[in-house]
Formats: sequence, C-alpha cells, structure tokens
Amino acid sequence: MINVVAFSGGKDSTAVILWAREQGIEYRTVFCDTGFEHQLTLDYIREIDQKLSLGVEWLRSTAYPGGFEELCIKKQMFPKPKGGRFCTKELKIEPLWAWIEAQDDDVTMYQGIRAEESTPRAKMNEREFVEEAGGYWIERPIFRWTADQVFEMHRRHGIEPNPLYLCGMKRVGCAPCIFASKPELRQWALRFPEVRERVVRLEAELNRDAKAPRTFFRAAYLPERFKKELGERNGVRLCSATEVFDYVTEIDRVQLDLLNEEPTKCLSVYNLCE
Repeated sequence: MINVVAFSGGKDSTAVILWAREQGIEYRTVFCDTGFEHQLTLDYIREIDQKLSLGVEWLRSTAYPGGFEELCIKKQMFPKPKGGRFCTKELKIEPLWAWIEAQDDDVTMYQGIRAEESTPRAKMNEREFVEEAGGYWIERPIFRWTADQVFEMHRRHGIEPNPLYLCGMKRVGCAPCIFASKPELRQWALRFPEVRERVVRLEAELNRDAKAPRTFFRAAYLPERFKKELGERNGVRLCSATEVFDYVTEIDRVQLDLLNEEPTKCLSVYNLCE
C-alpha cells in the first residue's frame, strides 16, 4: 500500500502532512503544478519539502505542459465557477490519476479538505473509494477540523503557514483563483502587480481572434455601470480584467464590501498577525 499526501502549499494540506507524521504514517508527497501558482507558494513548497525531507514529487499535465495559460488558450475560454471549472480536472486530477496508474501498488490518497470551507465540500465523505485510475481510496483526516485547529497543528510543529495568508489571501493555489473575493483580489493587485499583468495579458491573448469576448472574471463580478470595455455574450454584458482590477484598487470606486479594510487592521483572513 502506498500512502500519498496531496500537497498544495496551502494550510490544510500542510496540516495533513504534519498529522500523518504524528500518526507515524509512511507516505509520499505529490504536488500538482498548474503553472499558475504564485512564486511565494512555489518557494513555500520547496521550503517545507526541505525542512521536513518530504521528497515532493512535482506533477504536471502532459496534455498542457504550459499549465493554466496554455489550457485556456487551447480551449479558447476561461474556467467558470459553474459548469466550466475544467482547470481542476485537467491540471490537477488528470495528472494525479496518471501518477496513480503508474504505481505498482494500491494507493490511499490523503487530502486536506475540510467541511467548513464550503457547502459542496461539506457534502463530501471523510472516506471514499474512487473508481478512476485503477481505483484508490481517499482519506480526509481533517474533514471536521476548524481553521484554528489547522494553524495550531502548524504551531505545534514550528511550521509557519504560507506567507500569502498574511497578505489577505484566503486561497493560495492559483494566483488569482477564479473564486477570489473582491477584498482578496484587491490584495493581489496592490501587493503583486505581476498578477494583474498576467491576467490582463492572458485575457487579451484569448480575445485576439475570438468571435465573442472571453473574460477571466464572471459577468456578475462588477455592477453594470463599470462594464464598458467589452460587449455582451448571450445578452449579458461582460467585464474585462482591467475593469475588475481597477474596481478593486481605486479607492473612489471601492464598494461597501471593500470598505472594512483599515490601515492598521491585520490583513489575514485567519487573524494570523501577532
């Protein structure tokens, strides 16, 4: 039996690694590289890998070796929260299945998924069998944990969390994720201008020869009065990446859901500041 921990560089998968060490479980560690993670996350993975002697195995899509950007360009579309979230399957699940199929023994995959993160995740099972990739078990040992318990596990082992959590990020996978909230996207834009540049550039690339506008952010992300650059698709006015980043960064256009940010307030969603 091969035990595997899926490591993303996030707080929950890090907690699972530390939990497995406490349980005395022998395991291998894999990281599914989407090519769209922030450099701080990649550096963090390497740091934890070295500190804990994990021997992290980096997996990447063979169909889209260029990662997220290549995937979007070839499909001529961006992933969407509902009905079109193909990035996870193509860049994480498929490479993981290929890796599992290449193993000579049965596999149990340990995932850092918690019920309190979202309604869809709360409906998952703590343990389930997956038929794909020849069949393997998934265990979710921290499924009932709170975020406080996750960070307590970090502290117990002297492991600092991914530094992006101190910058106001709730998610530290893709930079940014299509699910990024406005306050979170504001921090991406203000602290890491290269993130804005990459999204705007990629959106422009997809729209170069597109018959209809392609947008990184869903149409509902902005109020109608801020949508001027792009046209409509299926009767819905779209918002460009430039308009979205302007909206979350220009103080005179910040809406009520962004006004809770105080200059002296800890930016961490999880209150990690000392």
